[in-house]
Amino acid sequence: MLPTALTLAFVIPIPFFRPVLERTNQGAWNELVTAFAQRGVMVNGDHPRCRERDLYGLYVRGSKRVVVCDRGDRSNTLRHEGWHLVQSLCLGDRPWLEPELIERRLSREERLELRQLSQAERWQREGEARVIARLSVNDYLQEMSKACANTASMQPVER
Repeated sequence: MLPTALTLAFVIPIPFFRPVLERTNQGAWNELVTAFAQRGVMVNGDHPRCRERDLYGLYVRGSKRVVVCDRGDRSNTLRHEGWHLVQSLCLGDRPWLEPELIERRLSREERLELRQLSQAERWQREGEARVIARLSVNDYLQEMSKACANTASMQPVER
């Protein structure tokens, strides 16, 4: 019979290599949530799809609602999913960045991943959202303001 301590080592997996978890920059998160709220966009983490292990967030198409699940860098997820909202509501699904710029700003691995996971017609939208999500909060909000300049419903409203 094996000693109890040895038996537990086989029952309880001991992680030797833990993945590095992305942490949310709380200041960036708060600033982004406030900026979206000023534009009438609801940001929440309460959505049934957040139970999906690999889903970090989503934009509820055609609405002013962005879901950010409680995992990963939520401020980055909000910028990414928020840009999908901008693409839909402000840009009328027209591209904001040139495809060549997106290509240059994405890593080789990201380009391969997007080509494998995205439909060809969605590649530019997804790539653009990834590139824009990397901007600082101030730069992101400036791009959003420029992209939404002709969209009255996306202008900030002081409360």
